[in-house]
Amino acid sequence: MKNRFAALLTLAFSLFAAILSAVPVNFTILHTSDIHAHLQPVASGSEMVGGYARIKAYKDSLEEEGRNVLMLSSGDIFQGTFFYKFFQGIPDIEFMNRTGYAAMTLGNHEFDGGQAALAEALAYARFPILAANIQFKKIPELQSKLKPWVMINAGPAENPVKVAIIGITAENLPKIVPSVFIKDIDVFGAEETLKRYLPEIQMAGAEIILLLSHLGWEKELQLFESFPDLDGILGGHSHLAISPPAIVDGPRGHRFLSEPGEWGKGVTRYDLIFDRDVERSLRVTAAALVPMAENMPEDSQIKHEADGLWQQIQVKVNIPIGKTSVYLNGDREHIRTRETNLGNLVADCVADTVAADMAVMNGGGIRSSIATGTVTIGDCLNVLPFDNYLIKVEMTGATLTKIFEQVREAIGHESGFGGFLQVSRGLQVKYYSNLVVVTYNGQPVEPRKKYTVATNDFLSGGGNGLTAFLESDVTESTGVLAADAFIKYIKQTGELAAVEEGRILINFKLPGHKMPAGILKNIPSKFRR
Repeated sequence: MKNRFAALLTLAFSLFAAILSAVPVNFTILHTSDIHAHLQPVASGSEMVGGYARIKAYKDSLEEEGRNVLMLSSGDIFQGTFFYKFFQGIPDIEFMNRTGYAAMTLGNHEFDGGQAALAEALAYARFPILAANIQFKKIPELQSKLKPWVMINAGPAENPVKVAIIGITAENLPKIVPSVFIKDIDVFGAEETLKRYLPEIQMAGAEIILLLSHLGWEKELQLFESFPDLDGILGGHSHLAISPPAIVDGPRGHRFLSEPGEWGKGVTRYDLIFDRDVERSLRVTAAALVPMAENMPEDSQIKHEADGLWQQIQVKVNIPIGKTSVYLNGDREHIRTRETNLGNLVADCVADTVAADMAVMNGGGIRSSIATGTVTIGDCLNVLPFDNYLIKVEMTGATLTKIFEQVREAIGHESGFGGFLQVSRGLQVKYYSNLVVVTYNGQPVEPRKKYTVATNDFLSGGGNGLTAFLESDVTESTGVLAADAFIKYIKQTGELAAVEEGRILINFKLPGHKMPAGILKNIPSKFRR
């Protein structure tokens, strides 16, 4: 009798499970990337937008409506504000814990404090950290914290969808991270990594496969087209605000590709239905980049804690040191593509500090603008947040021209190249599609003549792939941080009115970002409450 009852009970459970598995599953993905230590709201036009308090409140509001939410990050949660400089990313991780992130992949700026600091911060994470293409060999506890991929149950607990999430970070870490921070790390290519792990993921019974990527848009688009087994790529690193997200038809239903922009200003949202009873099982019912606007509610506890951290910092950074009568433009889309007045100001500061003929500074190292009015120490730390030291090098005119040729080659195929060089007074660079013309004080640079060039230690070591810097000779390691030099320079100058002077002229069209072929136009971009 007992055996018969047990058999009937087993049969009943099997039938119930079969019925449940036939019920379509609804769930929502929320995705952020490149928040860069912006714990509090940031200025966007006349509004203050973003902030972890607002992101958490938005996620909570969806769950209160009954939606099952899968919250993901594509990295670069560290570096970019004085919050990181003072707290080394630990509050960022704690706020992500409280928000309910399910997983994140590492970005390149997670390495900016070194491996020991990264291990300390990640120890606080209560969610998986993914990096399938990295092998740490120096700090065992750091490697043990990482996973190549994770399987997560999405949707209702009684009928979940098995979602496999693989994380891949920037393949070019050795070019974009100071070498001292990535010693004893093996970095593998994205293609070989996916070929290694996709069969393992499929054998594990994944019903949906997502890639959390910090590779940048061009590479993400390439992988999207090359690996149709990926149902979605949630990208980062390029800081692109893809709106609306790109959705196409794939072999198992809808596929999607997006980046959510920067600093938490917006969150990419997908509402999905997964139906096991149809061949094309995955469908996006609505998708949008949702602005974290000023009029949206904030989580009171996270807001209180973020404000408390700011109170600890402001007495040290909110100190006036000068004034500017003009907006000092360090906006990412400008500082990496053309001359700006802030780029000129920083380069002139570096040339004067080091007493060199000229100076060049990478646009990717200038991370913020300065609004008209009072300039504070905090403004300077936001503009130059990296601990880069100023260096004087000696190079020939031929090497100098070669460096700018490498920049020309990069900007010709890579949108938002971080190694785009801002230059000091007296130096003019004209970019054409097939050559570069470099002049100094109105005269062409002489190939065999030696020039002294001020820059930072990242570039002098061949950073951003500008390997021609390695052909120069370091004549002085100043021991002066770029941000400290900038603070001193503004104090001495007092009133700033930096302008653009025609130092950089680009005479060919720079590339924009491509989109996948066959984007569906009938996906709603507004969500029903």
